[in-house]
Amino acid sequence: MMHPAFRILIVSLLLQVGCSGGPTSPLEMTTLDPNDDHEKIAYHYRHEAALSRQQVEELTDQATVYERVFGPESDEVAGTRLLVQFYKEVAIEQDRLAELHMKIWRDRSSNLSIRPKDR
Repeated sequence: MMHPAFRILIVSLLLQVGCSGGPTSPLEMTTLDPNDDHEKIAYHYRHEAALSRQQVEELTDQATVYERVFGPESDEVAGTRLLVQFYKEVAIEQDRLAELHMKIWRDRSSNLSIRPKDR
């Protein structure tokens, strides 16, 4: 006869194994392998670019507030403007990466639809 604690352990292990779909590998964001999911990678970069542009808007508004509170030459304003510039550059780079991955995806999709006919 099994000890009750051992039964609970067995049942919980079976439930854990049965309920988990197994590990999924993370999306490799730097891949240029045409077999990877470049549409999903591009979507991620576009989403991140949109978030960066939103940061630019919010920080630009914040810099305006800081100008009124601390003066236009204050460290707070200068630091916030540096962040605005940083997020603008990040958004541009993320858009560039999104376009690169969309191009890889489109090229792969067009290559799959144009297959040579068997002779």
